[in-house]
Amino acid sequence: MICPNCGFSRVEDFARCPQCGTETTSAGRCAGCGSPLDIETFIYCPVCGTMNNTRTSEEGVVCDTHPENRAVGFCVICGKAVCEDCLETSGNKVLCNDPKHRSYIETWRVLYTFDFEYEAAMLYANLEQQGIESEVFSKLNPDAADAPLRPTIVEVLVPEKKFKEAMEIAKLLGLTGEEMEDDA
Repeated sequence: MICPNCGFSRVEDFARCPQCGTETTSAGRCAGCGSPLDIETFIYCPVCGTMNNTRTSEEGVVCDTHPENRAVGFCVICGKAVCEDCLETSGNKVLCNDPKHRSYIETWRVLYTFDFEYEAAMLYANLEQQGIESEVFSKLNPDAADAPLRPTIVEVLVPEKKFKEAMEIAKLLGLTGEEMEDDA
């Protein structure tokens, strides 16, 4: 979450912005995992995929596979809205019923996050050229549900065992910063 007064990022853990003192009244916690969540704008938790019922109660988000059913969450891998019939879980994370997604949660890591698919395609092509398997997933940005262009989050995932090698390739391409996972 960003402070609406001064633009300071990551104020979600504070009742007041540590930079300017503005109250962060929309700060809250995800009901599923307890992660900080802007309850006024996020439609789902980006960490676990739990639906923000405060935000979505009137909107009636429907399942991407079964439009006659109301969604209960969003897959943390592909971003699909899922109903009770489609819901799978891994730990406290919501998944759709694609069986490969469980392995992505358990043995893959997000290498880099982009705003546009064409940017992710460049990294994907370079990783594949170097023999590193990778996957690209685009999903609705959880805090931009009202935007007319439906902005996305585009993630590039690689197997955990190839993460350090993939990170070096990303760095050679000039990709650094917050969007890249650290190797902790």
